[in-house]
Amino acid sequence: MSRPQRIATLRLQLSARASVAPPGDWLPVLLAGARIGTTSPDVASFLATEDPRCALLDYSLVFDDESFDAAARTALLNELAHRLRDAGLLRGWRNEQLDVQPLDGGPALATIERSACRALGIATHAVHLNGFTADGRLWVAQRAAHKGVDPNMWDNLVGGMVSAGEHELLALERESFEEAGFRLQDHAVVRGGLVREQRPIPEGHMVETVQVFDLVLPPGFAPRNEDGEVQRFELRTVDAVLEAIERDEFTVEAALVTLDGLMRQEMGHE
Repeated sequence: MSRPQRIATLRLQLSARASVAPPGDWLPVLLAGARIGTTSPDVASFLATEDPRCALLDYSLVFDDESFDAAARTALLNELAHRLRDAGLLRGWRNEQLDVQPLDGGPALATIERSACRALGIATHAVHLNGFTADGRLWVAQRAAHKGVDPNMWDNLVGGMVSAGEHELLALERESFEEAGFRLQDHAVVRGGLVREQRPIPEGHMVETVQVFDLVLPPGFAPRNEDGEVQRFELRTVDAVLEAIERDEFTVEAALVTLDGLMRQEMGHE
């Protein structure tokens, strides 16, 4: 099998794993008349019992009516996030606000604590960076053992969430320094494709769009983690990366981001 065929096969396999509907008994989550997520019956029942501003109507979890403004919606959602945390229904707490948008698109209706997004099936937006060398090798990062999600798995050189109201390039600049210790503005990045995921995970239901970026790094570049979320970096050949993906050593999204970049690299070499 040629390398492009191998990459294409892996993309098909991983795309199937990254597109899984929530369980049939999970409930739509509605805010201001728009569907913003999907949640489990346990979470829905807890919130409807805990707060009179939450209701179970027509087999949906409804948070409010359209009389709320964005500030009131944000206050409500974050109060509910605290209640979920105190009840042990959330993993961790990030003190980071993410935009809450309708699942079918549109402007943000509110913001919410990041750790509550999966429990409520709220869509998130992330940026990931493939770091190549001039000879085609790839820098990869191993996630820290203490991370609550996918510890010790392999990841892209840079990856992270886009915070509420943040431009994705600013998010990429922030993550590039925090995770790999370099200033993005000193390099020329190339915008790649979009990776979309929808699948059940232990925290709830993951719905995420990842904007892929590629970067060819200069000779002598050595990444340095600044935020403690990466335990080590490795510079690998393409074949070594593909073998690791086949062994399921990369996170699903990192594998798809890597394959997106490798496909462009292969096309450029034709």
